Amino acid sequence: MRRMALLILIVGIPSVAIGEVSTRVCLADGNTPFLPIDSNFPHIYPDIMVGTKLTIIVNSNVAEDWNGSLAIADDNWDYGVLSARGYDGFSYPGSCLPAAGDGAAVYDWEEAGIDGFDLYTGYMGIEAGDWFIVDYNATDIGDCNVGFYDHSVSWIDPVYYLTFSHVRTRDFNKDTRVDFTDFTVLASYWQVAECNDPNWCEGTDLDIDGYVDPNDLKLFVDYWLEKTE
Repeated sequence: MRRMALLILIVGIPSVAIGEVSTRVCLADGNTPFLPIDSNFPHIYPDIMVGTKLTIIVNSNVAEDWNGSLAIADDNWDYGVLSARGYDGFSYPGSCLPAAGDGAAVYDWEEAGIDGFDLYTGYMGIEAGDWFIVDYNATDIGDCNVGFYDHSVSWIDPVYYLTFSHVRTRDFNKDTRVDFTDFTVLASYWQVAECNDPNWCEGTDLDIDGYVDPNDLKLFVDYWLEKTE
């Protein structure tokens, strides 16, 4: 009878969700989700063009004091850049969202081999929700890993990396949008067979094989109407 009563007591206790601070990646507008390539690999994202801007939002499902970081190691600096918002000479209040509480702060984190931002919730008024927003820009062709650190876990090692891969821009005229103007540029080099480094026929030889052909057209339309910065 005692065992039965104990079992009933244990089963009757409601489950308590474990608090989690995590990241969400959106397009430049900060609202449209930029989803990973596979739910089984939740921090590996689809290819983006050089010049693309994304936003990284740090959020929590609990209201509790927290601090952590977003940062890029020096071997990735050539490919991607993080930037915070609203620098006031000391910190970046523009990157602190209301749910992070009064007195929340974002500071530069710069040391040998690391460049990024430290994130601190406030001293009161912390709520579950979106806490911080940091911008990410794809600056060159290649892969870039952004480390997400939770200082309650480790000050040295990231909890995980957000992995971005950058490909050649399709915004040939650099007007921040891939559209018919860029298609006209590609068409002007159609079947040209002497594209060379570093210009590659104004970038229209997207697979850099020396020719502007159907393969490049396919690569171009994959990013139709995409925006860049």
